[in-house]
Amino acid sequence: MATKQPSTLSEALAIFQSQVKAADKNGKAKFPQPRTYSLLEDVLKALQPATELGISHTQTFDYLPLENGKTLTVLITTLYFKNEKLESKLPLRELSGNNVYHDLGIAITYSRRYALAAAYGIGSEHDDDAVALTQPPAKEKGTDRTHTKAKQKLAPVSEQAKKNPPITTEARNLIKDQLKELNKTNPDKAKEIAAAFIKEFKVPRVTGFITEARHGEFLSHAISKLEETNG
Repeated sequence: MATKQPSTLSEALAIFQSQVKAADKNGKAKFPQPRTYSLLEDVLKALQPATELGISHTQTFDYLPLENGKTLTVLITTLYFKNEKLESKLPLRELSGNNVYHDLGIAITYSRRYALAAAYGIGSEHDDDAVALTQPPAKEKGTDRTHTKAKQKLAPVSEQAKKNPPITTEARNLIKDQLKELNKTNPDKAKEIAAAFIKEFKVPRVTGFITEARHGEFLSHAISKLEETNG
């Protein structure tokens, strides 16, 4: 990165964006046809130079009650630099139908990756299914960004967490439910996905080895592409 030391968040982002490269695509999907995509860890790797400039971030969820009694899930991505912060909010569309848990898992997985790419201004792959799931409801406005002073500094993210971030318990449980349902409705395809997972990550089985975010992304991609083909 450049030797010039930025004094504001906007300056730091300008330096970072002038030199950053698009995120790699180390994810592999085999359904319905072979393709590659950017994993969450690929995006985090592309963001590493930003940490050298003093930029860090967090991603959290907020839940807003709606007038109809339902709850809107909002992903909040916040960038930190010295005493500044830049916050963006990405509402997840209200989900319905027979595949709510599956769709929610996809929305959470993709929204984290795309929100980071958007906040830092880096290139990432385009996915129609991900975009559809992370679009706000018709009456909701798009991304809301505010630029304010931060009262506290964020502790730096460990290098190990950047390399292979762990999957959340919620996401893992959602994927396990998806696999269980697929095994009932289409056991042959479930075995194909399991075999692809075992081959990709060199593990003895799926059960007990869904431990990292990339594992969840791989399985979510495989299941979603299969459902698109069947649909």
